[in-house]
Amino acid sequence: MPVADFHLDVSRDEMLAYYAGHGSRVVVQSDTGLWIQFPASRLRAFVNHDGVHGRFRLYYDESGHIERLEKLQGQE
Repeated sequence: MPVADFHLDVSRDEMLAYYAGHGSRVVVQSDTGLWIQFPASRLRAFVNHDGVHGRFRLYYDESGHIERLEKLQGQE
């Protein structure tokens, strides 16, 4: 299964804007230079009082559909 690792820093205010409907997709560049976009709703499990910060791994199928997103531990 293909994976893409990336770093993400989304502030609390930016996450609030997503929740308010001012954007529904997150666009990031992976460590290998691949541009990825996915629904902001995929970040809900990772939101804290500061927003969303850290290193993540996105698993996707051969068609490009997201299988899962996980935060890499110890990788702030």
